[in-house]
Amino acid sequence: MLAPAPEQLATQVDAALGHEGLGWQAFTDLEQIAQMLVVLLVAVLLAAIIDYHPSTRAKASTLEQINQPKTFTMYSMVGALVAIIVKVQPSMALVVFGIGGLMRFRTEVGEAKDTGRVILVTVIGLCCGLELYVVAVLATALAWALIFALERRAIGRLVVQGLDKQRIQAASEAHVEALRSLGCTVLGEQRRVDKASVAIIYRAPAGIDRQRIEQRLAELSDELRGTINWETS
Repeated sequence: MLAPAPEQLATQVDAALGHEGLGWQAFTDLEQIAQMLVVLLVAVLLAAIIDYHPSTRAKASTLEQINQPKTFTMYSMVGALVAIIVKVQPSMALVVFGIGGLMRFRTEVGEAKDTGRVILVTVIGLCCGLELYVVAVLATALAWALIFALERRAIGRLVVQGLDKQRIQAASEAHVEALRSLGCTVLGEQRRVDKASVAIIYRAPAGIDRQRIEQRLAELSDELRGTINWETS
């Protein structure tokens, strides 16, 4: 069987790429745009169903565990984008693998959720390099909305130290009630009588920042207050 001529091969590649939404003209293909959007949305939805499973959420006791669903959901979207890219250009699989290895071993990007965003914007950049502008724009819009939804309510860990050991329970209840009075949701609570401290993990609504919480806690009686340390995400 004879190999196709270079002109025929180029035509076949162009046709395949065009079918997958190559270039700016792909924005006129509404059916293709809808199909890509469905792929990204289904990937995010299915990931969220698993990530926010009530059995695992109930066992979360640290900020890292509570924030894991955000990271996993973002990675699911990254996986869908990579699949679209590789479907258009199979040779890009090695490029994606190489970039992933470079980020894993050579790049310090902070927390796991930050790693997810770094990988996401990198893959969006690959889409632009392949002229998959429809995919890049849809992914950017969906990612922006996803980040806004996931990060709208901040999660923090409040550690109160230097408490009276005889009043640990009362102090803990007072701090929990103070947080709830601001509209915060208490996700976890740990009392350490031996260290005279209380750790509370909470989710704060939009508009409630650290300063507002400190002002509220300052209203507690002297015997129930302690030294406050923060850990937010």
